[in-house]
Amino acid sequence: AQAGMITRTLILHRSAATPLASLRGASRGAGSAPTRAPPGRVVAGKRSRRPKAEKRGSDVAIPSSEATPSTPPPAPASSKTLPEEGDAPRGTSSAPPKGPPTDDPLPAVTRDQVLDSCLGTTAWMLGIAIILREATFFGRDVLPDAIGDWTATLPLVAALHPPFEPVDLASHAAVAVAAAATVTGSRSALLESWPDFSAATDRSNRQVLAPLTVGDLVTVSALPAVAEEALFRGCVVPALGGGPVGVIVSGMVFGALHVGGGRNVAFAAWASAVGCLYGACA
Repeated sequence: AQAGMITRTLILHRSAATPLASLRGASRGAGSAPTRAPPGRVVAGKRSRRPKAEKRGSDVAIPSSEATPSTPPPAPASSKTLPEEGDAPRGTSSAPPKGPPTDDPLPAVTRDQVLDSCLGTTAWMLGIAIILREATFFGRDVLPDAIGDWTATLPLVAALHPPFEPVDLASHAAVAVAAAATVTGSRSALLESWPDFSAATDRSNRQVLAPLTVGDLVTVSALPAVAEEALFRGCVVPALGGGPVGVIVSGMVFGALHVGGGRNVAFAAWASAVGCLYGACA
């Protein structure tokens, strides 16, 4: 027991002595260590050297205390990008602005093509009209009374055997001239005030009338007009009873056939109104 107490005493003495010795050694080392002046200050008449910009054996750069102040970092780029050339500004639509109707030219045609189309259209329309009208005239004693004589509806087309006296034919001719004058005057007014109708008329006329001569203009104006009147006003109107229903239906069909060839809905509406006017005069 006495030996154990002696051993414990030695251990405690050694552990307690260790910090003291350490403190003594640290104080001695502190006393013997040379003092270093901060960089850039004068010590005992001598100016200390500047620290090197780069540490030897290391890639880490040590900035100098007297280095020029660094430039401020560039301002972050704005998230808004400028529109490129050709791009529409933000907030505006890229669709083209609405304006007058475009005047796209139609393919060019030759004189022979125009005349062939005119003669072909005139032939089939006038052929159907003459057959139907003459059938009702010569078959008026055989056909039901509800059909009647279609030649009486448009006597100018039945010139081979006029059912009316010459005075009556003159009166019908006067009505036809008055209707044509009304159509011509209203058409001129609409060309100035209705852009869609004006554009469609110009496109169609440039394609059809450009290759024609003066004599050709008379041909393409007269022949289709006679054929159209014989078929629509001379057959369709009396076939539907000759009243308002026949006038309106024949006018609508007449206008629908005028869509195409550069003519749009506006031109078809105009043709329908003209067809109704001619049907009422018939």
